[in-house]
Amino acid sequence: MRKIRGDQIAMIFQEPMTSLNPVYTVGHQIAEAVQIHTKASRSVAMAKAEEMLRLVRIADPERRVNNYPHEMSGGMRQRAMIAMALACSPQLLIADEPTTALDVTIQAQILRLIVDLRERTGTAVMFITHDLGVVAETCERVIVMYAGRIVEQANVIDLFARPAHPYTQALMRSVPDRRRGRQRRLPEIPGIVPSLRESIVGCSFAPRCPFAIEICHDKTPALRDVGSDHAAACWRAEEVMGA
Repeated sequence: MRKIRGDQIAMIFQEPMTSLNPVYTVGHQIAEAVQIHTKASRSVAMAKAEEMLRLVRIADPERRVNNYPHEMSGGMRQRAMIAMALACSPQLLIADEPTTALDVTIQAQILRLIVDLRERTGTAVMFITHDLGVVAETCERVIVMYAGRIVEQANVIDLFARPAHPYTQALMRSVPDRRRGRQRRLPEIPGIVPSLRESIVGCSFAPRCPFAIEICHDKTPALRDVGSDHAAACWRAEEVMGA
């Protein structure tokens, strides 16, 4: 598993300060990842670390390789995490809420960087996020999950244009939109997420769903095609799309 992790698959997390080791320099940590997977010498690995910091647009990488995590800003630490993740040219980069701990300006910079690196390196990127703005700006294909189950999947344009699952639709309606004019309160999804400790009968979203009918509470809907490259796990998907 260690041969795959970091080499074929890499991951960046939402809080870089807790992901980086505070007692080692950033350059040391990137070089260590390179040495584990490529058997490169220490000098070659450090040169690679410097190269990766340059790739993620960290100024003065020759000096920054000797910085400890606490000597960098939050945005710079996240760039260093991206550099470490991409150092061995993985086939897949998993980005788990990569901008949550950053301010809005830095968030936009990090997202642009990830998209740019995806295009330059050919690495596939999987975003795990609750932010629909991030999804709309950076993703090509979207999978929506609720209570551990996939409830909808589609290309990003179709998903935002015609959501086919009530949960997806409710998520989108709860996001501020200036086209709606002034609203005192955004629509919210009633109820709570079901406990995953208990077996769920029927659709997991049924207790909170305005479209729910008897079958929704009794039988789990399968993920089915509702359009070209668009699938949803909902008994009334076509009605939801027309709502």
